[in-house]
Amino acid sequence: MYGTNPFEMTMNKLAQILYRIRYLCAVLILMITAVFGLSMNMDLDNTISAWFAEDDPVYVNYHNFRDTFEGGRYLIVAIESEDLFSAEVLSYIRDKTRELKDIDLAKRVHSLANSNRVKGTEEEILITPLLDDLDNTGLDEIRDYALNDEIFRDYLVSADGRLCSVVIVFDDLKPKQIVAVIDETEEILERGKPQGVHTFLSGGIMINHEFNRVTEQNETILPLLGVILVLTMTYILFRSIPKNIIVISVIAMSLCWTLGFYSLLGFTYNAVSGLIIPLILILSIANTVHIIEYFDEVSKDNNARLSYIATIQYITIPCFITSMTTAFGLFSLSASPITAVQHFGITSAAGIMFAFIISITIVPLLLTLLPSQKKVHHRYWGHGLAGVFHINEKHYRTILVITAACILFFGYGVTRVVIETNELEWFPKDGEMYINSMILDHELAGVGALELIVEGEEDVLKDPDILGRIDRLSREIRKLPGVKKVISLADYVKAVNRALNANEPGAYEVPESRDLIAQEILLFSFSQSGTEELERVVNMDYSKGRIAIKIKYSSSHITRALISKVEETARQTFSGTDVDISLTGGSYLFSMLDKYIVESQIKTFSLAFGLVIGILFIVFRSVRYGLLCILPNLLPITMIIGIMGWIGINLNVGTVMIASVALGICADDTIHLISRFRKEFADKSHTIHSALRKSTIFVGRALIFTSLISVGGFSIVWISDFQPSKDFGLLLSLTLLIALICDLFFLPACMIAAKKYFTKRN
Repeated sequence: MYGTNPFEMTMNKLAQILYRIRYLCAVLILMITAVFGLSMNMDLDNTISAWFAEDDPVYVNYHNFRDTFEGGRYLIVAIESEDLFSAEVLSYIRDKTRELKDIDLAKRVHSLANSNRVKGTEEEILITPLLDDLDNTGLDEIRDYALNDEIFRDYLVSADGRLCSVVIVFDDLKPKQIVAVIDETEEILERGKPQGVHTFLSGGIMINHEFNRVTEQNETILPLLGVILVLTMTYILFRSIPKNIIVISVIAMSLCWTLGFYSLLGFTYNAVSGLIIPLILILSIANTVHIIEYFDEVSKDNNARLSYIATIQYITIPCFITSMTTAFGLFSLSASPITAVQHFGITSAAGIMFAFIISITIVPLLLTLLPSQKKVHHRYWGHGLAGVFHINEKHYRTILVITAACILFFGYGVTRVVIETNELEWFPKDGEMYINSMILDHELAGVGALELIVEGEEDVLKDPDILGRIDRLSREIRKLPGVKKVISLADYVKAVNRALNANEPGAYEVPESRDLIAQEILLFSFSQSGTEELERVVNMDYSKGRIAIKIKYSSSHITRALISKVEETARQTFSGTDVDISLTGGSYLFSMLDKYIVESQIKTFSLAFGLVIGILFIVFRSVRYGLLCILPNLLPITMIIGIMGWIGINLNVGTVMIASVALGICADDTIHLISRFRKEFADKSHTIHSALRKSTIFVGRALIFTSLISVGGFSIVWISDFQPSKDFGLLLSLTLLIALICDLFFLPACMIAAKKYFTKRN
């Protein structure tokens, strides 16, 4: 029963040792579970730092920008009314601006109420907050100024005068703080709201809140549905409640180890890492199913001890190899430049190996406590799987031709794949956050932001040549498609210069005198909130200035083209000067994810391919078997990326992981089938055909059920409100389904076609 070759004898001795210490091993597993369980910490972080490494120059530049200027995260309060410039509504805007300033953690608040109006007459210049004196200022005058001011229009108030914004600036907030801020803001807005006024919230804080919501969904609702599905399918497979309990025990301990390990590494959860829980939940049961299936097969003729030893002796190596290939596929994601993907890969890889250790230790032990399984395979399974092999045997050439056609068709689809990193594209189009963002994008300055930083020596921004170039650059950028608003220090200087010249339209320009520029800046800073406004566009020593570029919502490839044009225009404008130009901002950072996604796809899949094929060649010690394992698993990946291209699924932070993850997972079933084939083919009475037939019948049932459980489990992720998660679940489900078909048909067809290369010797 145990075999006579040295390897089988070694595995038999190991199995006997494990049997003698099985209870000690179980106690050790439970102790480790307790340690990991106590280490779990479910902190969320869906800020920019979730996507970029702290030492990434792109992130460092953005962080420096935030430290110099107002930075932080924005909560935009939109106030909408058909009678926006009535005394009642303007009083509401003024009062709410003051109340919102008192919110805990709020750094600054900008609105029509506290933004300066710059007005000049022949006798004097007035720089005062627009809504400072409603009793003595005509409502029509306020409306005319707000709708015609170059800074206010399309930024703080819509061109049609129906909607205005109050912008609240915060530093990064923790999830509970975000909820508290949103609740307090909504409560403030409801107090004393005039009839006919509609308010809603938008901005980076709301996007962050939505990220947190979908992360919690991935960590709670989806796993719960996954558990229900897994238990249902395993009950259908085994028709045994005790075995269901074994399955759920392995899942629970695997998740506990994985999440505890994740917390010990100091990682925080985000929308991508939230997929770790459903992933480990689904994949941790594969080994359990194979162990139960084989134990049931041998237990009909043996007692509990011999069944335990036989199961460990045979199943350990195939399960170890499949776990290693899956782990390698996941670990390859650690090569990604995207931080969230790195953390996902490292932790998921560890989780798969944890699941192997737990299942190989706990499952056979618990099975020995159950009554012996007398009836293993249902008759219809044997007939059905024998029919599958019959198709392969008779039509293997047709199968290979169809496969070749699929490679050509879907291979072309690969060239049609498009990258998309616009974060709003990742959320439901009918969701409140998306709808509100689109209203602001249409009515105000757009939801995208680019920041052009001009830096030089002290007081360089008071130089009329440099400030004039900033003004010319701003005007050129305003002409570019997709740009809705450009604000810089030049706009404030021009406004004061015009006021000093009795509001002459021709005086709306940057003065040619350095001293006059300095005087005009000083004048503006002396106003009630002038210094605060200037700090939004220039630093204290006037060595660094900000050109804030507000852009409309668009796909990432359009944003990339706009960024290239802005960079080119900026270089040309400042050619021959000593100032440095750099780009940053939210839209710029997410455009950089495009580059990182391409880099991630190449690096991670190359590493996954090398690691997986390497371990296959080493374990099987055969080029033939190594190639047999890899060919049926490259085909599903090619097909699924081709499907992405043909049906328009974008490459994003979720789908970029598909190829590497799928390569590791898909190889599992192939390894089990080939391992069983080699075991059967070693019997001198078997030919290639008979060994394949028996392997298909005895392993096929477990392959089909583990694949269907995985397909069903990942299909649940389709209901996620986070598009990358939804795409990940859909594509991985399809990949595993295609991989199952390849293992049941394409792999045997290849072996039959190449049977002359398989002998008892090799």
